[in-house]
Amino acid sequence: MSEDKVICFQEGTVPVSRSSKCICKKGWHGRECSIPDAVWFTEDFERWYSEGLIRRRSRPRKIINGLVFNHELDLLEVRVQELGDAIDNYLVVESPYTYFGTQKPLYLKNNLSAGFLREHKHKIIPITVDYYNYAGGDPWGPENYFRTSVWHEGHRRLKKLRDDDIFIMSDADEIPSRDVVVFLKHHDGFGEPIKLRLRSFTYGFYWEQSTPVDVSGVCTVAYIREVYENDSLRLRSMRTFAQDNMSNAGTFSEYWTIEGTPPCYAGWHCSWCFDVKGIQMKLAAAQRDDGVRWGDIAEKSDASYINSLRKNGLLFDDSPALTPRDPNETAPAFDISLRARVSDFRVLCDEANVSRGCEPCKMVYLTNVRLRSIQREKSTPANRSETACEDGIILQKCGRVRR
Repeated sequence: MSEDKVICFQEGTVPVSRSSKCICKKGWHGRECSIPDAVWFTEDFERWYSEGLIRRRSRPRKIINGLVFNHELDLLEVRVQELGDAIDNYLVVESPYTYFGTQKPLYLKNNLSAGFLREHKHKIIPITVDYYNYAGGDPWGPENYFRTSVWHEGHRRLKKLRDDDIFIMSDADEIPSRDVVVFLKHHDGFGEPIKLRLRSFTYGFYWEQSTPVDVSGVCTVAYIREVYENDSLRLRSMRTFAQDNMSNAGTFSEYWTIEGTPPCYAGWHCSWCFDVKGIQMKLAAAQRDDGVRWGDIAEKSDASYINSLRKNGLLFDDSPALTPRDPNETAPAFDISLRARVSDFRVLCDEANVSRGCEPCKMVYLTNVRLRSIQREKSTPANRSETACEDGIILQKCGRVRR
């Protein structure tokens, strides 16, 4: 793109009728308003930008997101709806076996067939791994095999891949920020492989952990082929590094963590974000060497015990309590996460619990009342979104409000 010609980046620019320069929306930066907060406030990026290495692409690259799926339907829907057109394809590995080896239904395949995420189904490439690899008794073997399969099997099903396209390897509970993905889609001149620093929550977007978590990894198609031999498990571990730059990738070889700045990180990590039954399923599915395997301790799977953890922001290891947050301010913009949590908390958040001072209960109870009020005023879903946003339901306060 020409250095003299300024083409304002639509997603990050305030629409104005007459202006000689781009006016950036809150949370966006740069001459063309194409750099989101989470990228802009990263030390390595500041250096590359000042050296003139960061460039807008003349054509967007494809972004492919891969993950292993067990039963995380709500989180998958939040991911797909939140990221929208920023992601071109999802490679989703699912097995009829848990990491532990127990047989289970193919929840994703069955739900896709029943119409789940119908409008996005063309993007989602389900990959069924029937083989349970526990040869040699390696407790990590099944999980590693599933992770390897994401790209090893998935890239063969993608058409017209280019070396400069990007692959993001995630866990099912790790959701990248749309703004960060949009930046990667539309720019050249940054280092790879990449880690993402995610704001970390437990049980829902209302209990925050004390520190964010860095997860890997992100790289170009050329990098995963030449350095990791098309093995997405190796990308996840990021133990190998190439000294030479990849040709035709628009990047250079330099480790990069997109750190962001509190509270605007590069995405969300939402651990144990299920209802009670979902948490019980996760406990039972855990692989055989997951530190203390809580699913083997009967009381840890008790519904009343799990509800007490979720209500009070406690963890299975009795570590210090989590920090309560308002998901109107912390969650991804797509509001299904709040609606799912509202439904989930009804059993906990009656008026008695609110009066006793349970902070997440108080917040979710009030939001539930507000949501019901909105639904009475706006009976059709198509007309509801603007009023819901005005009322504060899942507003993204890191530079973007999704309507």
